[in-house]
Amino acid sequence: MLVAGIFAVLSCSDLKLGDSFLEKAPGVDITIDTVFSSRQYADRALVAAYSTLRSSIAHKINDGTPYEYQSSSDMIGWDCLDALTDIIQTHCTWAGAIDSYYNANYSATTEELSTSTKMCFDPDGGASWKGIRRAWLYIENVDRVPDMTPAEKTQRKGEARMIIACQYHELLRHFGGVPLIKAAVSTENDGSIDYSRKTYEETARYIISLCDQAFEELPWTVPASDDGRFTGASALALKTRVLLYLASPLVNSDAAYMEPQTPTPVNQSKMTSDPQHMTWLGSYKAERWQEVVDACEDFFEENQKNGNPYRLYDTGDPRYSFSHCYADRCNGEILISSARNIERFGLTYHNNIYGNSALINQNNNTGEGVGCITLNYVDMFQGTDGKPVIYKDWIEKNGNTVTWENNPFLNRDPRLYETVMINGDLFRDRRVEMFKAGASYGREASYEFRYKTGFCMRKYLWDHDDETFNYRPCNWSYMRLAEVYLIYAEALNEVGRFDDALVQLNMTRSRVGLPPMTTELLAANQAHKTLPSYTEPLVGNAQLREEILDERAREFCFEEVRWFDIIRWKREDIFRKPLYKVHFDYISGGESTSNGEWTSYDGMKFNYSDPEQIEPRVWAEKFSPKWYFSAFPPKEVNKGYGLVQNPGW
Repeated sequence: MLVAGIFAVLSCSDLKLGDSFLEKAPGVDITIDTVFSSRQYADRALVAAYSTLRSSIAHKINDGTPYEYQSSSDMIGWDCLDALTDIIQTHCTWAGAIDSYYNANYSATTEELSTSTKMCFDPDGGASWKGIRRAWLYIENVDRVPDMTPAEKTQRKGEARMIIACQYHELLRHFGGVPLIKAAVSTENDGSIDYSRKTYEETARYIISLCDQAFEELPWTVPASDDGRFTGASALALKTRVLLYLASPLVNSDAAYMEPQTPTPVNQSKMTSDPQHMTWLGSYKAERWQEVVDACEDFFEENQKNGNPYRLYDTGDPRYSFSHCYADRCNGEILISSARNIERFGLTYHNNIYGNSALINQNNNTGEGVGCITLNYVDMFQGTDGKPVIYKDWIEKNGNTVTWENNPFLNRDPRLYETVMINGDLFRDRRVEMFKAGASYGREASYEFRYKTGFCMRKYLWDHDDETFNYRPCNWSYMRLAEVYLIYAEALNEVGRFDDALVQLNMTRSRVGLPPMTTELLAANQAHKTLPSYTEPLVGNAQLREEILDERAREFCFEEVRWFDIIRWKREDIFRKPLYKVHFDYISGGESTSNGEWTSYDGMKFNYSDPEQIEPRVWAEKFSPKWYFSAFPPKEVNKGYGLVQNPGW
């Protein structure tokens, strides 16, 4: 039978990309033959597939309508995945984190709703399936284009294969094993396609095979004019990430994290893979960590063979280097990007809901409180000497009365100031006024939710004025070289190569001027933590393992890394731990106008509060391992094409 929804038969509408991007020429009926009759139309078809790649930045175009394929940047109701971790506490009641996750209201039925609180298994043409369809259509038809060389066709097929790999990678990390569609579906072949769900390993190995094939088809680098296209480096980098998932304890274990569900009889009859292993590999194998090491070494050897064109972006200025490494095009660090070119980025939702609009637009009326950073996250940022700086300890030692020159946020890892709005730091040539009565805070109490934790997001809200902030492509880093270094460090630790792991960890630390990690610093930084134990026979150093996860959090805030890190390590303790906030009260000093504008900050004093616990999420008391994967829409399970629901849902 024909399976509707996610496996819809391809049509030219699948190629259509906003603003009539693939609209027909005047007087010409658009067909597959038309699309692949010229390089121009074929290129547009590939761009249409690229447009489905995930972006975490909240986009809207100038007339207020969503950017074409909004769901690729709106997975949980304009929130980001970091809002489900210990990094961010959302205070925006209409966004998805509060509505669906903090109260544990998310369910399998949520995946069927028209709201945007669901994840990415969208049966009505969501990001992943649309991208897979478009890419397969391109691969199977590009050979007919008359004005492309064979080499060009091969390279573009490799790009399309990487789009498929990225989309299956999205499905894998949210849902585990999924149906694998390995051709463009049509009315002619629909009946012969196996739509049943595959195991976690089958899905992961298929992604890896796509990466391997794409690596053979793609150049290691592309010229600046092609920046953003997939390369051989993209393929090997994504491979390291997928192998890391395969090695991690969530699936690489002698026991499943939760008892698998039994397929319904109608689905059982269609199953071609073992339903017990769709979110679990069935056993623990130490060699899976070695596979990650080997893949990372393959990447670095290939990069060296090509003259090391990929390297960490480092100008010698730590703050500048970090604030540009994830966003600037052609910077030598970004391996996979998902760019959006919109008319006025400075006026989009991203500023308004994640940032501090009083700082950004000198507007006291907006700011939605989505990017409220927790004190827990701020405390992850060490001092410039590499030692821990814990806010609570600093206040107990130095007291609550502080000045610009003496406060707990001075002399920290430079990434703190480029990731989080810190009271007193400079932003757009003025102080960040995160204190009550300050412009950043909001002079009216109704604006307190902007950063109710004491902090808000700065990353992706660059230190530009409106002239430079607007009218520019917005580049979201899907994967960059820093992650490969830290994947390598993590895997080296788990195969017992402690000293080699430290070398790789120090790559990202060195870029921002931190001293090399040593066993002494490691012990100091992890001394205040109770580290989890594992039933798996892991050989890695537990303190180094935790430090690498902390480093990944510091480096990749808002790049959708932390959520998957705490899931793949089964970190129920992080989901349950108390989260904290602070607030800053003005005491004296400085000068302000009658309308509250500060004209001088000289001699200002503040009262910095003791840490206050944020209202706990339901997870604090009632966390279930079922949250490690999302639920499939029940209506898709009930169609009976071989889909089995994830454990616990």
